Amino acid sequence: MKTTAGGASRRRRLGLDARREQLLEVGMEFFSTRAYDEVWIEQIADAAGVSRGLLYHYFPNKRDFYIAVTRAAVEEAGKLTEPDPALPPRDRLRAGLDAFLRYAEEHSQGFLTAYRGSLSGDSEVRAIVAQAGQRQAARILAAIAPEGEAPPLLRQSIRGWIALAQTMTAEWLQTRETARETMRDVLAGTLAGVIAAAAEAEPEVARALTRASADLRAGDG
Repeated sequence: MKTTAGGASRRRRLGLDARREQLLEVGMEFFSTRAYDEVWIEQIADAAGVSRGLLYHYFPNKRDFYIAVTRAAVEEAGKLTEPDPALPPRDRLRAGLDAFLRYAEEHSQGFLTAYRGSLSGDSEVRAIVAQAGQRQAARILAAIAPEGEAPPLLRQSIRGWIALAQTMTAEWLQTRETARETMRDVLAGTLAGVIAAAAEAEPEVARALTRASADLRAGDG
């Protein structure tokens, strides 16, 4: 059943899993475009065509509902940014960054709530954000150093870049002073720089990198 944040849908009976999925979809619509404090459970229930009591049956309170929505959104973003192994590392990265920035742009309030909003300090929200960062770091490491375990400096450098990318994306969403394509290129360039710096600083990192990753480290030239 298609629902929108702008109005109620006709009530109909759904199975437990289908109803929960529907509520998460409606919640994602709300939290993608409105700050956490601007969303009311009554609005979500009305948009979903259910009673407030039924929504509370699935989610004990607004925070728990938001946590579930955030987790679902992170999983959705993860699928949309799944790398194409047929592409060389640089093109793979650019495609992933494009998908990530587009998703962040379409779900700007949800992204900002998780990274800058009133719940950004919540332990469960932080854990979800950290899990998303770890997944992305693992994808990058698999592309540039697939043989064996990556050296500690390389892992630390990639994790640091993930934090930088998240911060820069939040800043970009708040100002919109830069085109998405430009932001993508800047993020790709900073990653290439981080990898190159780590390789220069420690021979073990340079040995771990594949020849294919030289294309990424060389930048867009």
